Amino acid sequence: MKLNITTLAFWNAVILIPAFSGCGCTLPSDLPKLYPTTIKIIQDGQELSDASVTIMPVDGSAWYASAKTDTQGNATLLTQGQYPGTATGKYKVTVSKREITQSKITIPDPNTDPTGHVKALEQANKEALEFNLVDLKYSSANTTPEEIEITSAKNEKTIDVGKTVRIGVK
Repeated sequence: MKLNITTLAFWNAVILIPAFSGCGCTLPSDLPKLYPTTIKIIQDGQELSDASVTIMPVDGSAWYASAKTDTQGNATLLTQGQYPGTATGKYKVTVSKREITQSKITIPDPNTDPTGHVKALEQANKEALEFNLVDLKYSSANTTPEEIEITSAKNEKTIDVGKTVRIGVK
C-alpha cells in the first residue's frame, strides 16, 4: 500500500487528536475551577490502601470529591468522582475501609447441581461477614475530626486514622 501525504494526515488526525483531547465528555457549565488534591491515609504507621476518601464541602455546595487510596495510601481526588481536582473551599474529610469475609461453604457447579448451587450461595451470603477497618468517627462528615482547605494551588494532606479496628457491620 502506498501512503501519500493526505492519507498520512488523515490517519494522524483520526488517531492522535482523540488521544490528546481528554475524555471528550462535556463538563457541567457550573463546574468551578479545580485544583490538584491528594490525601494520604496512614493507619498503624503504614500507608492504607483501598480506603475510600471523600471530602464534603462545609458550605453545603454540591461539589464533593472522592477517590480510593492506592498502595502508597494516596487518594488523588476527583470532583463528583470524575473530574480531576477539587474546587477551592473548606471540606470535611471522611475515610472508610471495609472487609468482607467469605464463607467456607463449597458451592456446587450450577450446571450439574443448580438447586444445590442456589442453596449454597444463599447460605454463603448468610455466613459472609462485613467489618469496618477504620474508626467509625472518620466515616461521616458529622463526626470526622479531619478537615482540609483547598486553595488555588496543589493541595496535599496526610491523615493518620489511628489503629486498625475491626467493627462488625452485620
